[in-house]
Amino acid sequence: MIVSPVLIVGAPRSGTSMLQKILRNHPDFWSLPSESEMIWDQFCHPALRGWASEIVDEAELTEADRVRIIELFEEYMRPAAFWRPFEKTNLIWGFRRNPALRRILRPVYAALMPLLKSRARPDVPRRLLEKTVGNCFRLGYVCKVFPDARIVYPVRDGRNAVNSLINAWRHPDRFFSYDVPADLNIEGYDRDRWNFVLPPRWRDYTDRSLAEVCAFQWLSCNEHMLAETLKEQYRDRVLRLRIEDLAAEPEAVLKRLVEFLDLPFDDYFLGIARNMPVVNSPDGDISSDKWRGQNRDAVESVMPMIAPMMRRLGYQID
Repeated sequence: MIVSPVLIVGAPRSGTSMLQKILRNHPDFWSLPSESEMIWDQFCHPALRGWASEIVDEAELTEADRVRIIELFEEYMRPAAFWRPFEKTNLIWGFRRNPALRRILRPVYAALMPLLKSRARPDVPRRLLEKTVGNCFRLGYVCKVFPDARIVYPVRDGRNAVNSLINAWRHPDRFFSYDVPADLNIEGYDRDRWNFVLPPRWRDYTDRSLAEVCAFQWLSCNEHMLAETLKEQYRDRVLRLRIEDLAAEPEAVLKRLVEFLDLPFDDYFLGIARNMPVVNSPDGDISSDKWRGQNRDAVESVMPMIAPMMRRLGYQID
């Protein structure tokens, strides 16, 4: 029985994986190894709606689908102690780095996990921790599945987020998402797969610069998150965190986080505060102005696109 689930939802390359890593190893949580596409894709994949986008309206959720989604999470989620040995081997995170291996391991994982169902009774409360960036475009749908969910919404300086997205799009064997039914003529990108999220109007960006594509993705995710979470139904259910604040004052921000999630600030979180994880950053560089030394010209070219949203999220632009 899933109770009080926690959904980590935000733009890609904005700290969602870091927050997942921080919370996933806490003994109160059950989770999947990484994102939950293998579940959501069965109901929300863009191909099911003519490749329009990742948007799915909550009105589309049937009672049968709601029940089935919960059953799938019950099948696949495991406690922190289960994932910890795998995490140390890098097997879980490593398989995401190679598209071919990922395609092999996904069906193997899907076949094996139902055989390893938890022995806990179905009526035993278990707290799910879920992270899928595509849920930015279907948060109402997801929250209709989990009406008592708390939402943690990490945000990041748009310049560093776009810079990180550019680097990720260019990585030779990570982050591929969709074989879209369109030719990609993206300046600064020489592959034929679309990376990360698929917002509405994505076809308008198949012949733009890579910086414009990445700015468009970051902007779209945050536009949809702000519009959705301002609705009355989300009052007191959403915590927006700036990843820069977490890096600068980890203990203070983690205390806000655990209070929001009704958890104690115990030795586990104190240990995290003293040794913050670095996730999905190959160079280990988490400096606040990383973009200046990597893709400065590209990021500056899209500042007119991202500056208004940065101000909405509380970032000052020098």
